[in-house]
Amino acid sequence: MNKNFYLGSIAVGGILGAVLIAVGQMPLGLLLSVYAGVVALVMWYKAWKAIQDGHARTTPGKAVGFLFIPFFNLYWIFQAFWGFAKDYNSYLSRHGMSVAQLSTGLFLIYCILILVSLVTQWIPVLGSVIGIVNWVILLLIVNSVCDGVNKLPQTTEAPA
Repeated sequence: MNKNFYLGSIAVGGILGAVLIAVGQMPLGLLLSVYAGVVALVMWYKAWKAIQDGHARTTPGKAVGFLFIPFFNLYWIFQAFWGFAKDYNSYLSRHGMSVAQLSTGLFLIYCILILVSLVTQWIPVLGSVIGIVNWVILLLIVNSVCDGVNKLPQTTEAPA
């Protein structure tokens, strides 16, 4: 997984998209935000695909697809994000790999803050602070997922 591509696209696309929306450039801001979101979903799909050995809690398609189901996605974010960190670490253990594990706590905090942000988004200062903190955590997660997946044995497919 090309960390520079995923991290750069998600960071720049998301931040620039949010800034453009805030200053009234809605169409371009939405386009950049959607681009960042699509890139993030592609990254999650590839991450889940990298740990498919018959023991993962879900398939790559379900991991990403179920995030689009209203209300159920509030539960599913814990499976898709926190569950990935736990399944990745289990994958390493099953295969006897001496690779650094992912911080499950960081992934759990991210999921919790997504739910908290839904409640606090209308509280001017608190909503903004939680949004910024969660954005930073997301970038840390993207960085660690790309590093972690890149340390796994390569398959016959070329990494993206």
